[in-house]
Amino acid sequence: MADSIRRIFSYLVDGANLRGSIPVELGHLSSLSNLIIKNNPNLTGKIPQHIGGKLSQLRQLGLYGNGLSGTVPKNIFRLQHLVYLNLSDNAFSGIVEWAEIAHHQKKLQRLILHNNEFEGSVQFHLLAKLPDLRVLGLSRNSFTGKIDTIGGLSLIEYLYLDENKFDGTLPESIGQLVELKSLNLDDNEIYGPIPHTIGGLTEIEYLSAKGNTISGGMPSHMRLLTKLKTLNLANNALSGNLNNIAHMTQLKNVHLYSNSFSGSLPEDLFGLRDLEVLFLSSNKLTGEIPEEIASAQKRMKGLYLSDNQLSGSLPAEICGLYRTEDLFLDSNKFEGALPWCMGNMANLRRFFAFNNVLSGWIPGDLLDLPHLVDIGLEDNKFTGGMELTCQRGVGSMNIWADCNELAGGCECCEKCCVENSC
Repeated sequence: MADSIRRIFSYLVDGANLRGSIPVELGHLSSLSNLIIKNNPNLTGKIPQHIGGKLSQLRQLGLYGNGLSGTVPKNIFRLQHLVYLNLSDNAFSGIVEWAEIAHHQKKLQRLILHNNEFEGSVQFHLLAKLPDLRVLGLSRNSFTGKIDTIGGLSLIEYLYLDENKFDGTLPESIGQLVELKSLNLDDNEIYGPIPHTIGGLTEIEYLSAKGNTISGGMPSHMRLLTKLKTLNLANNALSGNLNNIAHMTQLKNVHLYSNSFSGSLPEDLFGLRDLEVLFLSSNKLTGEIPEEIASAQKRMKGLYLSDNQLSGSLPAEICGLYRTEDLFLDSNKFEGALPWCMGNMANLRRFFAFNNVLSGWIPGDLLDLPHLVDIGLEDNKFTGGMELTCQRGVGSMNIWADCNELAGGCECCEKCCVENSC
């Protein structure tokens, strides 16, 4: 029996509502190659020393989604055959032994430590010594320091550093990450310009660095990121125009809200064949919505242009966005009437156009759209169009309007706004 126990090669426990701590007896399974204990939030305590001391054949060690805590024993990082180490979603704390990892891990491909309470600086220059590291997940901890040596991670494909306390500027060496497919730097304390060397990330598909203080314009070399599908640089201090975006021909999601971008909406931006979400709210964009918006009709699901300085009338071509679910045009300087053809936007769920200079009658067909749940039209100069709609009934739709300014009022409005106040 003892010999048969020793010959167990894999041990997996997933969501079994384990309680208590990890039994030290696991250390007797000396032939274990794969040890995965995951999604047991009531499994608490520390990692037993025996795991790293006696299970020398481990290739995969996953202790994630549990309630484990304390510091990670050094001997865990000395398991020389590890290909995969995942300690995420626990309450581990303290300093990670980067030197131990660099010295002993020659086969490690995936190191995932996110959503713990680790702290201290990350020794990227030591991690660069790992010859086959492809995935590094350090999200949602309390890591500090600079990221100026990440360029040494020459084979890294997925790098997640979001929701920590990293500071400093984006290093020029970032362009050396030529295999990188996904980079997340969200919600740190990174500042300064985007280096032109970012154009070297020719394999990248996901790039996110929202919630920092990155400044300056988007360098022209970003147009070389032709495989990029998601670009999220929201809530930074970026400025300049948006002319380079359209060169990233596979973009699907663009989030650049809460910056200081200026200039007009590039006409060719709407020609991106895969663009589904364009989120440009809270910038300083000017000019009109171009007629070329019609080019996005087959794919655009969300268009967010709130809180800019856009002006002019809404083009009839906007009605062609028949897949669009969210259309946010509020807090601009749009004027004139809403296009009557907006009743063709069959999938529209939320439409906000408040705080503009729009006028005339509100199209009845717009209010009859089957999926529309929220519509905000207050703080404009509309003169009517709600009376018949209210008589027919609006179901669970929430309507905000300047009721007293509308002929026949708006008895079905969720909120009636008075004197530019709602």
